Amino acid sequence: MGSNSFLLSPILSDVSADLGTTPVVVARVISAFGAATALSSFLFGGMIDRFGERTVLVIGAIVITLALAGCAVSRSWQWLALCQTFIGLAVGVMLPSVYAAATKNAPKGGEAAVLGRVISGWGIALVAGVPFSALLSDLAGWRAPFAALSLFALVSGFGFSMLPKLRTKTHVEPPKSPASALRTPGVIPLLVACLAYMTAFYGIYAFLGDHLRSILGLSASKVGFVVLGYGAGFGLAGFADSTVDLLGPRRVLPTVLMLISGIYLALIPATQNYITSIGIAVVWGFINHIGVNIIILLLSRCDPAARGALMGLHTAVTYLSVFLGPLLLGMLYSIGFGAMALAAAGMLFAAALIAHGMIANDVENL
Repeated sequence: MGSNSFLLSPILSDVSADLGTTPVVVARVISAFGAATALSSFLFGGMIDRFGERTVLVIGAIVITLALAGCAVSRSWQWLALCQTFIGLAVGVMLPSVYAAATKNAPKGGEAAVLGRVISGWGIALVAGVPFSALLSDLAGWRAPFAALSLFALVSGFGFSMLPKLRTKTHVEPPKSPASALRTPGVIPLLVACLAYMTAFYGIYAFLGDHLRSILGLSASKVGFVVLGYGAGFGLAGFADSTVDLLGPRRVLPTVLMLISGIYLALIPATQNYITSIGIAVVWGFINHIGVNIIILLLSRCDPAARGALMGLHTAVTYLSVFLGPLLLGMLYSIGFGAMALAAAGMLFAAALIAHGMIANDVENL
């Protein structure tokens, strides 16, 4: 899931050239994936609490295996978008399943540390999956990474089938749907902050590779090393998760969001040089890991009995951002990368204000 989510950015130029279109048009494929994931999470997130995590993960892995194979044989950006839509429908319930299982089985007071280990899977995907895919694209064409990911998804499906039944109790009442979980106190402010946070991230990330290739003349594999730097920072931040538990995630969140706002501003000069691009990517990944962890953790604490539905809401908002980010910030990309970065910094500043307001009004009950 992680490798597929981030794969297109480093190879956007190659895909658009082969399919006879532009990078901005191919970025709509990312938007299609994000929209499908968001819709699936919102409509079907309640299935996690009803059927259990293992069932959801096995079925999702089968769908992703077939859809990734479809990506590998795409002859148009529309077909590629259709395949990514099916992947999004599966990811929409698989990802909250993973988060729900992690937070449900974590010891009290150690949720951030346990969740951080799971979130580090995204770092592994970025450190290993995306650079490997970019290198494979340079060697064998952009279709090869999708074929390889299809095989990995198949293997994952067999692994999921051997998991124990992770559902720990039978619900006397029907489990909450994501729509009903919206009424839980504190959920809406967190989701609004998450929307701003993730829209900025996915908008910048979608075009970062093309920006670096156009101004620095880099190959896909060299852009992959910038992604590797982000992933390395993302993974290293796992060591800071226990500190978040000690300080209190609610108090830390506004500071983290302000730091990311500053990073987006720093991307404007940093991306003028290859080494500084890698350096800022490491810092970006480190801080982003902490921010993602805190938002998921705070949402899961809003109503422990409805973790599946709440994680479905989180995934819905996150992947609505995958749709909105490339679409909205892509309009600014025609003006320049600097315009995108300024808009992203403004979004994070707004998210920080929302998080600060949550503290001031004592919305969360931690």
